[in-house]
Parts: sequence; C-alpha cells; structure tokens
Amino acid sequence: MSNDAVSPGTMKKLIGYRFRRKELLRTALTHPSCGEGFANYERLEFLGDTILASVLAEELYRRYPNKSEGDLSMYKTALTNGRFLAELAKELQIVPLIKVQGVANAQQRDSIHENALEAIVGAIFLDSRYGKVRKVVVRWYEPFDKRLEKELKRSNPKGRIQELICSLRPSAVLDYRLIAETGEDHERVYSVALYCEKELLGIGSGSSMKVAEKNAAFHALEVIFQRAKLQI
Repeated sequence: MSNDAVSPGTMKKLIGYRFRRKELLRTALTHPSCGEGFANYERLEFLGDTILASVLAEELYRRYPNKSEGDLSMYKTALTNGRFLAELAKELQIVPLIKVQGVANAQQRDSIHENALEAIVGAIFLDSRYGKVRKVVVRWYEPFDKRLEKELKRSNPKGRIQELICSLRPSAVLDYRLIAETGEDHERVYSVALYCEKELLGIGSGSSMKVAEKNAAFHALEVIFQRAKLQI
C-alpha cells in the first residue's frame, strides 16, 4: 500500500491515533531514498527520538519510584534500542506503509522501520500535544513490565549487568568463574557462576565460555528484576 493511500482511520486502527494533518503522516512514512521531490521523515525522526525518550523517562520515573538513576537509564536504553523499535513498528503494522526505494539488507530495513516509528512519534506531537503522544506511546508499550523484562534479558546481558552493578556499587567487580566442564570434547558444556565480590548473582551454561557467561548474566538480570518487582 502506498502511504498516499493511508487514511487517518487506518492509522487510528494501527497505532491508536487519528491524524488531523495528513501531510505529517505522509512525511513520517517517507524515506529519504524517494528523492528531493518528496518531504522525508528525517526531521520528524529527530524530533520523535527526543519525544520518545522523554515519554519513556517520565513513565519509568512514575512506575519505578524506588529505582536509582542508573537503573532508570538502563531501562530506558533497553526500551529505545533500534532492534526493539523496529520490532514494534512491525507489530503496529506500519512497515508496509513506509515509502522507500532501493533497500539492500535486513539491517538497513530495520533501521528504516525504527526511524519511521520515531518520525510518527514526532508527527503525532506536532499534530496534537505532549499529553496525547504520551498516552499513545505508553499504550504501544503495554504490557509495560513484561516488555521491559524481556528487553533487559535480550539486550547485551553482560553490558547490562555491568551497568546495573556499577550504578549500585561503583567500586564492585564482577567475576565470571568456571564451575564445571562436562561432556565429550566435541560436545563440551561449560557452566559459569557470576559473582559480585562474594555474592552469587547467576549461573549459566553453554557450548562455550562466551555463551555460558552470557547466560549467567541473563540469569542474574532475571533474578534482580524479579526482586525489583517484589519491592515495587
């Protein structure tokens, strides 16, 4: 479907917002590859990126009153990473509406989907007001807690756990320790325990040390997030 044919009613069904100014919607769905004769989404993307970050910062601040600045920053990063936004664009079914030419690979496509979603956020803001765009965006993210938990586990778990521990204990050092090695040479399984000083944070196994360490970090994030939910 060409984005020229997208009606405000269609977008209302997909994203939960009916545009008054159709030209904003058209621009938000037009990639720069379409040429100089078309207004494209770059400026709206710039605006939408900032609005989206503000909406999520406010929502995280409200939902998690006991969380530190470091925790909230980590949560916001997880919910605004490119892969997540590209998947959200697909979930909202706006991908077929994007007007684009000559895209070569999956990475480029994901980047376009992410950018278009941010541009739509910017367009909604210009078409209405902050309070309205906030309601629309937060609705996209529901169930909020489950999405956040999933993204924390998917997004660079070793980096995430390092960020989290540093925000809680700036001088603490993480230590990944090999605790078991089993199986035949061609089917080796490694088990790793993740410690912070003397505290066991998580345990993970895998076909290599790298995979085992990643799974240990996943486990640690899962445990910490579960504790946080019990405290909220």
